[in-house]
Amino acid sequence: MNGKIGTTQAAMLVASIILPTAVIVLPLSISSYAEQDSPLALLLSALAGLGIAAIVGTAIRHNKGAPFLDWIGEKSSPLIATILGLFMLQFYLDATSVILREFVNFIKDYVLINTPVTVMTLLIVFISIYIVRQGLEAIARVNILVILLFLFFVPLAIFGLSNEMNVHHLLPVFDHSLAELTLGSTASVALISEVSVLLFLAPYLKNPQKARIIGWTGILLFLGMMMFVLVLTLMVFGADLIKLSAYPGFLAISIVHIGNFVENLDILFISYWVLSFYLKFSIFLFVTVECFKQTFRVNSSKPFIGALGLVIALECLYTWQSSSKLNLYNKEGHFLVFYLFNVFVPLGALLLNRLHKSGSKRG
Repeated sequence: MNGKIGTTQAAMLVASIILPTAVIVLPLSISSYAEQDSPLALLLSALAGLGIAAIVGTAIRHNKGAPFLDWIGEKSSPLIATILGLFMLQFYLDATSVILREFVNFIKDYVLINTPVTVMTLLIVFISIYIVRQGLEAIARVNILVILLFLFFVPLAIFGLSNEMNVHHLLPVFDHSLAELTLGSTASVALISEVSVLLFLAPYLKNPQKARIIGWTGILLFLGMMMFVLVLTLMVFGADLIKLSAYPGFLAISIVHIGNFVENLDILFISYWVLSFYLKFSIFLFVTVECFKQTFRVNSSKPFIGALGLVIALECLYTWQSSSKLNLYNKEGHFLVFYLFNVFVPLGALLLNRLHKSGSKRG
């Protein structure tokens, strides 16, 4: 687990962290407020995300890639670092269990309809535990292949849906107010703020001083991939029909039909999405383990990977077993919690660092 990853690998990890959830959540979430102006709302959220990435990258540049909680302990006290670590550990446990539940719900709805939820949950967790034990470098190498696979679907989807797309579904442009665009972008900004996992991946970066570039590149890569999915879905269905589907992106791919030899392309896209979601869940599990390691100052985190994975599985099964409860959290509480830990924590860390430097100068 001590292998270092390069700048390009890290940027691709950032994109893979955000994209899997965004594909199933954002088309419906953004279009509910911005309708045909959804691409503008996505651009607005990306601009906010670039600002968040700048904050996170600046914090990593100041701590020179050191473990985040250790750095906080040096600038304040070990007690404060431990308390913050406990809160962040709870946040990552909750966030990872929500990711797992969204993964399980989709598989239950679309693929393994008759398979018990418990069986799917434990299977996903056990596979992800194995992935995490291979280390971040192995995850990053596999992630490059998964990102490149996306390029295979782009021309196939465009060619297969060329007769179904209607550019007039994107008109009129600038038909919504700034307030509506802002409301439409809140969910996507919360997802993009997941770039803050770089705080705990920093010790594994070959060039931590390039953390801002890593964050910016990852967000721009995500923006390009997500914009393709969003515009394609809008051009096929229009904003009104998107609101009637739980997973409009997958529904758009499902109607691809090229002659008599290419059909039911949705199963290929779902298979790709499952791969990407395994990577996202594995990265969040890795970050949760790393947060645990820094909070309790243990030398090796491998003995705790299985235990934390099972805790996440239990929370997934018993806290989020109600789909309505999960939807309510994603709609009303998700972005507030993410802003608190993904934006204000690194911002507070920068402020703490500045105060510490000022105190040292006065001393």
